[in-house]
Amino acid sequence: MESTELPLGGEAVTMDTLTVYGFSFQFPSTSALEFNPKFKREGGDVAVKSPEKAVVFFSWGDLAKLEKRALTLEAHAKFSMEKVKKSVQGNLRQLESREVDVNGHTALFNRVSVVVPRRGFFGKGHEQEVTSVHLHCKESGRYFVIYATSTDTNADKQARTMQDIIDSLRCH
Repeated sequence: MESTELPLGGEAVTMDTLTVYGFSFQFPSTSALEFNPKFKREGGDVAVKSPEKAVVFFSWGDLAKLEKRALTLEAHAKFSMEKVKKSVQGNLRQLESREVDVNGHTALFNRVSVVVPRRGFFGKGHEQEVTSVHLHCKESGRYFVIYATSTDTNADKQARTMQDIIDSLRCH
C-alpha cells in the first residue's frame, strides 16, 4: 500500500493493489471488491465499491473472441455504447470521446449522458453519466473495459477511483 495524491485534488488516500491473472491495478483501500462468481482467467469482472456507494466496474476478456464481433478498438467501444443506448431506449447523448494512453496502449475514453427510464407509472426518468475506457492489449491477449455510472452525488468519487485504476493498470 502507498499513499498517493489523487489527480482530482483532495487528501492523500491509502491504496491497495489487486493482482490477478497477470494484470493489476490500484484502488482506494476504503473500497470493497466484489467479484462476479463466474470470473476466470479468460474473462470476468470486479466491482470496486466505495463506502459512499460509488462503483467502478473493471472487466476483462479474451481479445481473440472479441475480435470476431468487433475487429477494432473503435468497433468495440461503439458496440458497448449501442448496448447502453438500447438499455435506455435510445436516450443517450455523447458528451466526450477521446484517445487516452493506458500502460503504453491507445485506449478509448467515452462519456455519455443517459436518461434512465422511470420505474412504474409515476415519476420521470433520471439522468446519469456513463464513463468508460476500452483497451485492447495484444501482449496479454485480453481486452479491458473500465466503466462507471454516476449521478451528481457520487461523480467525483467515481472519477477519482476510475482515474486511479486507469493510471495504475498493468495489463501485461
